[in-house]
Amino acid sequence: MRGDLKVTGPQFSRPRRVAASATRFEAGEPLYSKGTYTTGAASDNTWVLAAEDFPILGTHTFGGISIKGARPYRTGTLVAQETTTACPIPHAGLITGKVETPANIDTAAELLGFINDTVTFDYNATGATDGGELYTIKTASETPADTGGLAIIDGNIYKGTLDVEVYATVYRLAQDVTA
Repeated sequence: MRGDLKVTGPQFSRPRRVAASATRFEAGEPLYSKGTYTTGAASDNTWVLAAEDFPILGTHTFGGISIKGARPYRTGTLVAQETTTACPIPHAGLITGKVETPANIDTAAELLGFINDTVTFDYNATGATDGGELYTIKTASETPADTGGLAIIDGNIYKGTLDVEVYATVYRLAQDVTA
């Protein structure tokens, strides 16, 4: 849904190529790639709307939060296009979004318990009020393993939002975090 996620603080923008007939995206939605490298060549050169919980270190490459919606804006099949994404600078910029389970952070003590935890975005295909995609932020108790590409930095217990930073490693295709 338009505006689910917002980048604040130090950030940079990047052009991202989107293939024709890709899934439609709106401003405020995340783009990613699952490409890999083979002798330096990328297996995928385009970016798509994230359609699963992500980013997982070593699996997803974070492409940023879309600044504008896909073309054509209202109807029809998407055309091949270049879009622009906002990318927070690791350890400086933040992404703000609603928490998946607001009851997990409805007191200052509960929020404090999640600070610095490794997490992911939650993807819900039809959870938005308009029936489209909904992106929220999981808490550590909802995120599997220790491979989430985000870290909780702060939040707002009254608004039910979290501020997360993006680990630098999720900006690179096929980053092996086990080595």
